[in-house]
Amino acid sequence: MIKLMLLILLMITIFLFWRLLFQPRINRRFNPHSTAFTKPLDASEHVKFSKPEPIVERVNEEQQERFDVVAQLFFEQKIQRKNIENAEQIQANFLNQMPAPTQSQIGEFDFGEWCIYWTYKDQSLEYYVGRYGVFYTHVDRYGVEHKFESKNT
Repeated sequence: MIKLMLLILLMITIFLFWRLLFQPRINRRFNPHSTAFTKPLDASEHVKFSKPEPIVERVNEEQQERFDVVAQLFFEQKIQRKNIENAEQIQANFLNQMPAPTQSQIGEFDFGEWCIYWTYKDQSLEYYVGRYGVFYTHVDRYGVEHKFESKNT
């Protein structure tokens, strides 16, 4: 019985010795990626960084003006629809007149409040229906904010 226990203890010792000493050497030898991280950079290998070039986005002034014209039309119509079932119709009517890259979304909030939000570049138009009334907000291509409020009485 003692011989069997000594044999098992010897096998465990050999296994642990192999794991601690030889396996890391084998892994380093056959894994080329591990040496790339531990190898210091040569003095001759200089990394040159260039300044990133700013991304200039072309702005189509006609489309920006078109967005502002549609927003002005929206303000002139003074829409007062408070039912959210009309939201998709309002959104589609004005989105069809806006520039193609315009993004739009309908948001629903608590207490029956909801809004439609259109955005193009730095311009935006929002139609918000809340408990206290209907509100429009438009930021034009110059960054000027225009508002209209129709409060419940």
